[in-house]
Order: sequence, then C-alpha cells, then structure tokens
Amino acid sequence: MNTILVFLVGLVIMLFIMIKTKLGPFMSMLLGGLIIGMGCGVGAAETINTITGGFGSTCKSIGLVIIFGTILGTYLEKSNSCQRIATSLLKLTGEKNAGLALASTGYLVSIPVFSDVALIMLSPIIKAVSKKTGRVVCVFAVLTASALLCTNAYVAPTPAPLAVASALGLDIGTSIAYGLVVAVVSVIAAYIYCMMFLDKKPAAYFTETETGEMKTSAAEVTEEQMPTFLEAILPILVPIGMIIASSVCSMLLPKESVLLTVINFMGDKNMALVLGIVAAVLLLKKKLPAGETFTAMNEALKIAGPVIFITAAGGALAKVVDATGTGQIFADALSASPLPVILIPFLITALSKFAQGSGSVAALLGASLTLPLIEAGLMSPIAAFISISAGSHCGSHVNNSFFWVFAEFFGYDAKTTLKTLCVAQNIVLSGAGLLCAFVISVI
Repeated sequence: MNTILVFLVGLVIMLFIMIKTKLGPFMSMLLGGLIIGMGCGVGAAETINTITGGFGSTCKSIGLVIIFGTILGTYLEKSNSCQRIATSLLKLTGEKNAGLALASTGYLVSIPVFSDVALIMLSPIIKAVSKKTGRVVCVFAVLTASALLCTNAYVAPTPAPLAVASALGLDIGTSIAYGLVVAVVSVIAAYIYCMMFLDKKPAAYFTETETGEMKTSAAEVTEEQMPTFLEAILPILVPIGMIIASSVCSMLLPKESVLLTVINFMGDKNMALVLGIVAAVLLLKKKLPAGETFTAMNEALKIAGPVIFITAAGGALAKVVDATGTGQIFADALSASPLPVILIPFLITALSKFAQGSGSVAALLGASLTLPLIEAGLMSPIAAFISISAGSHCGSHVNNSFFWVFAEFFGYDAKTTLKTLCVAQNIVLSGAGLLCAFVISVI
C-alpha cells in the first residue's frame, strides 16, 4: 500500500511539474521517474541505471524509425503531395461528397506526417472546399482534423503507436493492420458526427475570433506545383505495404525460406521507411523547392530530435514503474475489481491525457501500467494497444497543442473548439476506438 501511495504522490508531482512549470515533458518525466523510483525503494543507483537503460532501449527500438518517418513526412510536405491527394480525392467524390474526400485525405496523410503539421498543410484545401460547397469551415475542419488524429493514434510509423506496440511486445505489422481498420471505424464515426450533427447547426453555433484574417492566410497551391496522385501516394504505401507483407509472410512461409528472408529484410520497420524515402526522392524531387532535395533531411532531423527525446523519456519512466512493481500491484487489484479489464488501459491513458495534454506521453504511461495485465493473461497485446490508443483521444481540451493549432489557424474561439473538435475527440473518436477494443477482446 505504501508503494502505491508513493507512486501516486510521485505521479502527481510529475504532472504538476509538467503542467505548471516550463520544464516540459522531457525533464518532467525524467524527474518523475527519479522521484517514483527512489520513493518506492528501488534505490538511487538502481533508479538512475533503470532510467538510462530505459532511455537507451527506447532510442534503440524506435529512434531511427522516428527520424526516417519525419524525413518522409518532410518530403511529402515540401512537394505538396498532401494537397495532391486531397484534390484528387475531391475530383473522385465530387463536391457533394467533399467530406468523404477530406476524411480520406486526413486518414492517409497523417500516417507519415505529424497531425499538427498536416492540418496546417491541408487548410487551404479545407477552406476552398468550404467556399465551393457553401458549408461552414468548422464542419470540414473538424472532420479532417479527426481523420488526421485517427491514423496518428493507431498507425505506425507515428511515434506514439510505434512506442506503445514496442512497449507491449506487439508485432509492428500486426499493430498497423489492426490500427488501419480501427482508424477507418473511427473516421466513419467522425464523418457521421460532422455531417449529421455539426453540419445541421446554424452559423451562429460557430463563433469566429477577431483574428479571422488567419482563415485566408494560407497560400493556394497550383496544379503545376503538385505531383501526380500516384507519385504522392506511393511513398506512403511502400513502407506500410512492406511491413504488413513481412508480418503476413512470416505466418505463411517456412522460416528457412529465402523469400521470407528477403521480405523480412525489406519489411523491417527501419528498412521499409528507407524505401519510402527513396521512393519520395525519386518521385517527388522535381516538385521540391530548388536545392532542397537533400537539405530536407537536415530540416527533418531538427523536428525528430525532440520527439525522440520525449518518447525515450517516456520509455525510461515506464522502466522505472516496472522496477517498482507498481504495475503488478495495480494489475492484481484491478483484475479483482468488477471493472471490465479492457477499460483499464483506456482510463489510465485518458486521465493522463486530461492532466498533462500529450496523447503520446499518456499512451506511454498507459502502456507501462498495462503490461502486467498482459503478462498475467488478462488481455491480449492487440486489445491493450487499441484500448490505449483510444484513450489517447480522450481528455483533450485547452492543454493540448492541437487544440490551439485548430482554433488559431481556422479562426474560432475556445468555446467553439471545445464544443466541436473536443467533442469529436473525447466522445466520438475515443468511444469508437474503445468499442473496437472491446470487440477485439472478446473475439
């Protein structure tokens, strides 16, 4: 009982530091790990060794993947590939089904591109579609943002699902296959919410800020500046296809097969992303700004660095929590409670997201506390993965950076953003994901 009390106190201190100071999540998690480890009796030297070991193992596991994924996303951004995907899908669906085109675009684009960046990149398309169809910008903005958040939460090589899958010992290909399906279900739920609820609201329901000029600040991209649809989509499909193919072939082909050896090499998460980058360089270089064919890689490293450090700090915290035995104590207590086991990872992640704002940090904490439940045979790794990812949608409000990107860039006040985007995140997306996790857990 003392261990649990010390752990909770340490967790509260960590969250307080994260929220109320300017130290940020990286230092906050390292300090939190130090407080929890020493407070729970792990010992000063062992706590430090556990933190450094967890930090190093996390970097080893996903460091290169984050770097390669960021490089790929940078090429897609600079070549206007996202705009091409959106305009092509819009031509396919027609203006009447513009919401379907934007939802599909968000679903695809957020696999390699961070959701914040992707939303800004797609904003000219969202605004243009709104003007053409006569619908309120907020309806299409919430739909696109929701679709971006879905694949961002469930599909590697996005850092959070990649880190969670690694922490739970889940095959990356399996997590991608299930994640893609769950993300589709969640996007459908968001589409219904936006088209059947938000789209029926009067214009007065959406309050714009006085800085509405931001809504027209994004530059339009011409046809000549965009690659073809095939050129834009292949760098995304190549790595995903190779990773899934490796997982499928590992189940179908004999281990001594030469073909399996080749496919597993090409389908390694690091190698698959390198192939995606190669495809991007070959297909998109003519659409990149002059002289940026390779300098884009250096820019991507500046973005990837902080992401790797924060993710690795989360991995270090997870190792400390594991060393204290707190996770096992929680697992034993919760397994004896009447609470459905599938809810536990969801609630842990959601509460953490509500407290400190980062879905990635919350997911890592959820994974560390859920692992004992998996080891005890109370749930499968894939069910836990989906439950944690669903929980990372919940608890979203003004402490989340995506909230302010949406509000400021589309020119809506906090109240409007809370009752549109946050309702979509906290109820629609998290609810759809949790339902999928429940279905997976009983199959």
